[in-house]
Amino acid sequence: MIALVLAFALPLAELPPGKTFMVLQPHHDDHTTDYGMGGLIAKFTEAGWDGWYVRSSNDEKDGAFGYPHNDIINLRESEAATKILGMKGVYSLGWRNDYMDSIPLQELRAQLILLIRKHRPDAVLGHDPWGHYDRNPDHRKVARAAAEAVWMAGLENVHPEHAALGFKPHRVSYLFLKARVDYGRGHHANRAVELTESQVQKKQKAYSTHRNVYASPGMARGMRQRLTAENLVIPEIEGKSDQEAAVMMEEWHMDWISRKRGAENGVKYAEVYWYSDEFDHVPGLQNYLQKNVVKK
Repeated sequence: MIALVLAFALPLAELPPGKTFMVLQPHHDDHTTDYGMGGLIAKFTEAGWDGWYVRSSNDEKDGAFGYPHNDIINLRESEAATKILGMKGVYSLGWRNDYMDSIPLQELRAQLILLIRKHRPDAVLGHDPWGHYDRNPDHRKVARAAAEAVWMAGLENVHPEHAALGFKPHRVSYLFLKARVDYGRGHHANRAVELTESQVQKKQKAYSTHRNVYASPGMARGMRQRLTAENLVIPEIEGKSDQEAAVMMEEWHMDWISRKRGAENGVKYAEVYWYSDEFDHVPGLQNYLQKNVVKK
């Protein structure tokens, strides 16, 4: 069985050289979902990288407090969660949640190009625009804009007006892209990223910080009612408040998925990504370098 798992295991990705990364995402919580990024972000920051998070939408529809309050609450929770993961800060672009199909792609792309040129990241993390169908319109929109921005940020004739701000063209060398695996046809990842227990714990805590949409008391109450109806109990949450129980359940889920991805790839904990480096567009050279390059 172990041999079978290893036969299908993905190559393990090492952190590339660099010092700065950016996470370009649609929503307040997309940096630490069950299908990726929280652990990798912690891995980057623990290695001394500076990280910046871009939240493209206002997340007005995430939560039960009405549009303006949801925006404010979700931004605060995003700032708290990214701080747990060790990131430097959050940019909130304010496009309307789930209404982003109507905005010009080039407007969003221009904002991302500006931020890439400002912070000059060596690596960018985001959704995979070439992954199989993602039903979330904001995921699709931002994924495409981010992929185009990563490429176009390095072209001198794209937005030359940025030079007046002191922002020069910048080419991003490394991409780590994720996609959902719970609907559509899944994600064809090409790398696994091994995580430590500390990185998984940070991912768990960051995830459960988004209590406007996760780890809510109502979620725990509903689960308890379903268990009671079947004469079942979870001993670990007995005596806990609904809020405490909800946090524990979400942390169990994040631990489970990290262990599952790890077991699939021959390690204890992992996340999976579609990864490309600076030589991805010249596969012949990339293959040669992998086989022949040596350090001085």
